[in-house]
Amino acid sequence: MTVIKYIIVGVVILAMLLFFFITSKREKDLTQRGEDIVEKIEFFRKENHRLPKDLNEIGILEEENSNALYYDIRNDTSYTVSFMMSIDYNRTYYSDTKQWEDGYREIK
Repeated sequence: MTVIKYIIVGVVILAMLLFFFITSKREKDLTQRGEDIVEKIEFFRKENHRLPKDLNEIGILEEENSNALYYDIRNDTSYTVSFMMSIDYNRTYYSDTKQWEDGYREIK
């Protein structure tokens, strides 16, 4: 009976490690895609002296799935790019600080 308990504990530990590895890789991949979008937004701003109205204007098709990246114009000079990791956790790039942060906040 104790051998079965060790096997179950081992399987649970392996499943947890796999979950954290997949979550970490997904977050890294989405952050990199977000960085690519930020570069395109900044290039567009430099060329056109304004922010793009949406992602389509910089050649990116907007998605509606679990790996979607969201672009939001906050005012004439500031924007955010974000993605959802779970129902209660998201990562957001804020153009006012040029940094990725956890969660949502007002533009400074």
